[in-house]
Amino acid sequence: MKKYHLLSLLLFTLFITIYSCDTSSNDDAIIMGQVINNSTGEAISEAVVVITSPQEFQNSSRITDADGSFTFSGLNVNEATDIVIEARKTGFDRVSVTVTVTPGQTVDLENPIGLVLEGEDDGDDDGGGEVAGPSSGPAQIILTTITNQAINIAETGDRISSPFTFQVQDSSGRTLTSSNPATVDFSIISGPGGGEEVTPSSIRTNANGEVTTALFSGNRAGPVKVQASITRDDGIVVRSTPVLIAIHGGFPDQQFFSLSLTTSNIEGYNLNNIRTSAVVIMGDEFSNPVKPGTVVYFNTTGGIIQGSGSSDNDGFLSVDLISTSPRPSDNIPGSGGRPGYGYVIAQTIDKNDNIVSDSSVVLFSGSPQISNVSPTTFDLPPNGGENFTFTATDQNGNPLAAGTRFTVEVGEGLDANGDANFTLGDYLFPGIGSTEFSFSVSDTDEEASDRGGTTVTIRVTTPAGKEASFAISGFRAKRQN
Repeated sequence: MKKYHLLSLLLFTLFITIYSCDTSSNDDAIIMGQVINNSTGEAISEAVVVITSPQEFQNSSRITDADGSFTFSGLNVNEATDIVIEARKTGFDRVSVTVTVTPGQTVDLENPIGLVLEGEDDGDDDGGGEVAGPSSGPAQIILTTITNQAINIAETGDRISSPFTFQVQDSSGRTLTSSNPATVDFSIISGPGGGEEVTPSSIRTNANGEVTTALFSGNRAGPVKVQASITRDDGIVVRSTPVLIAIHGGFPDQQFFSLSLTTSNIEGYNLNNIRTSAVVIMGDEFSNPVKPGTVVYFNTTGGIIQGSGSSDNDGFLSVDLISTSPRPSDNIPGSGGRPGYGYVIAQTIDKNDNIVSDSSVVLFSGSPQISNVSPTTFDLPPNGGENFTFTATDQNGNPLAAGTRFTVEVGEGLDANGDANFTLGDYLFPGIGSTEFSFSVSDTDEEASDRGGTTVTIRVTTPAGKEASFAISGFRAKRQN
């Protein structure tokens, strides 16, 4: 029986055979090979094969396919050259092979070279494919389950811990048992420093070689790296791959609390059950969405509003504002004391029990009316035109509801441009484009020769179908023949 110095019983194997030279005039050499597990004979996929020497080929790399195969082509050599190839795979020691190639030669690697798994001291080769003898102790720690990849900040009343389970195996992949347990220690490699901790911090493997612990959040948001380790009797330390868990979702913070209305101007001054949504987006002090289920209270100075809502995973929630009595009449800045204006208010509580709030202005607009039309008559010369201005508001002098339709109707042979055919946007206060409008009418009929009367009609129709119109009478001049 041969004795080997081993770091594991799992092996990489590279087969090396050099066969006849390619007499092609192409000087590029080719190296092909396969990476396998020597203890099982199975191909190893996704192993990294790298040329480490000479310098001109350094860092050329390939990833083995499902058959463990790889190929380096296009190796331009001018003379016999020693090329060092290194095979790597997570959990295994690296193995290097030196291959001499000449211009135009193809090299197929077939001779076995062993590579042991990290963490193994020594062992015996019994000549078979199975690992024999007792386990030599823990060699790897594998994460098998994790409950939550993200948890909330402590004391938010939501999920603040994430259990996870590791399994400890020996160098041949066998799990530890009750006859050879190991003590696993847990440590936080990095974190936000808000008091987060792993509990328990040390635990002995059970009969299945498993240990379960949990990360508990602190009062700060950020990523946390947790690692499991075992210090063996021979002084070797076996470590797991770090586990990454995010802590976020704290209490609402005033800086990241925002209220808005999907439509601020609704046709609710005379009509009931006209609705708009009040939308809140909340973040915590670390600019992350608050924990899901955070509750916000709403009230309004006009109509009624659904009393509360709870946030989703994005810190988002919405409720409906519904038009009814009382109609709002707050003297807000910009209202000029006109009725129809009110506030929607949203409130919640931060981590220190302080009120977090925001408000948004709402306008309940009423029936449409058209005024200040200028001019109120016209006389168009041939191919001529006229400019008009007018005011359109609700009964209180406020902008009409968002979605109100504006049209200017003209007679045959006339054309209207400007504010003549459009849908009104969401405006709160009077002004140009919200209550003050203009358009032009022009003569476009080249054949009409008789002077005649005509009418231009301004018409506005609210989303609920309420309508106002204003007719402007005028003349078209006779053309000179």
